Amino acid sequence: MKKKYTAVGIITIVVMVSFYALFTYVKSGKDQLKKNETESMFVEEDEGEAIELKNKQIVVDVKGGVKRPNIYRLDEGSIVEDAIKIAGGTTSEADLIKINRAEKLSDNQEVIIPIKGQDESESFVSSASSSSGKVNINTANETELDSLPGIGPAKAVEIIKYREENGKFKSIEEIKNIKGIGEASFEKLKDSIKV
Repeated sequence: MKKKYTAVGIITIVVMVSFYALFTYVKSGKDQLKKNETESMFVEEDEGEAIELKNKQIVVDVKGGVKRPNIYRLDEGSIVEDAIKIAGGTTSEADLIKINRAEKLSDNQEVIIPIKGQDESESFVSSASSSSGKVNINTANETELDSLPGIGPAKAVEIIKYREENGKFKSIEEIKNIKGIGEASFEKLKDSIKV
């Protein structure tokens, strides 16, 4: 009988220790998971500021030959094709030959999908100029850059070349790195451009 009580006692202790170990393991796993989620959302800079790592979003106005024209939020780095998809795809009248579906979108950009038979002057896929009238020097084509004050065809080509070699402009002041654009030219330009 004494052996029976000893065996029951040992089994009870083993079960209790097992439950305690299991509970501790599960709890530490949940804490670690919460910690990992928090760490993946924020990264500490040297100055101690936390920066959120979520994808930044841009707002685009999609209209023309799409099924659901509207204003949409897309992840930064999205292209015209992404805007078409979120707007429900194209209508049967859409003229996709006239657009670059791989063109990268920028914030506050208007995307007009042309319609077959529509005058080309009435439609355009996207514009580097926003409703504020400023031209985005990171997305503008040669014609749009050429329309800026003090920028001719040669400087427009240089701006595009600089952009291709160095990546996006981080500030409008960076345009002064282009040969032939000094402080005087920048003063004429600064109210007409954006990044």
